[in-house]
Amino acid sequence: MSKSVFLDIYAGDAELHASQTKEYHSLSGFLAANRNTYGIPPEKELQDLDETERDTISEAYQARHPGAPIRFNLPSPLSIARLEFDLNASAGLSKTTQNFVNLVQGFTNKRGKLLHYEGCAVHRIVKDFVAQTGDVTRGDGSGGESIYGGKFNDEKEGLQAKFSKGCLAMANSGKNSNTSQFFVCLTDDPTKLKKLDGKYVVFGKLKEGLELLSQISERGSASDDGKTSERVWIGACGVL
Repeated sequence: MSKSVFLDIYAGDAELHASQTKEYHSLSGFLAANRNTYGIPPEKELQDLDETERDTISEAYQARHPGAPIRFNLPSPLSIARLEFDLNASAGLSKTTQNFVNLVQGFTNKRGKLLHYEGCAVHRIVKDFVAQTGDVTRGDGSGGESIYGGKFNDEKEGLQAKFSKGCLAMANSGKNSNTSQFFVCLTDDPTKLKKLDGKYVVFGKLKEGLELLSQISERGSASDDGKTSERVWIGACGVL
């Protein structure tokens, strides 16, 4: 029976987001504690206040907290896409899928270090081609480690599979050099797909939501180094 996994992809400035969220909740708490004093109806939250009410709360809050930022709305969510993949259940790909599932769930190696996809940067996004991530040791594409310790060999069945948009495949630095790094195919262009066929082990496929891949692709660049326009990472992951 095949397994399914999810990857929640985040993008943006996590520290700024946390700061803005804190600012909102601070003002929200002030409103909750003082709404009767300023005649704010109980059903109104910060984002529901009219201009006069906002001015009243802002003035009162600033009097209590001089110079504190005023935020009436929560910042936009950092999550840009939830990708759900079906993994190939073939025995011929068991080593690859076992490696992936363990790293999705979190795996402690022999040195006692936790290897986990959660928090990994999507360090390379080539627009309309590939999005690469999974460097659990360095986070920049220069590292990676499998659950078997170091690298492991290509599984032939995965090399024989044809690429298509939404495919999940192992990244490598040449023959039999799989670690933890992997990529998602962002294209259905036959010319681009030919560059991938036979070189990388395909072991999964996006279940649905191909349109979500554009949210990732647009944060990349056309150059082969795939420099991203902002930080992109795996915010959460797991087995479904």
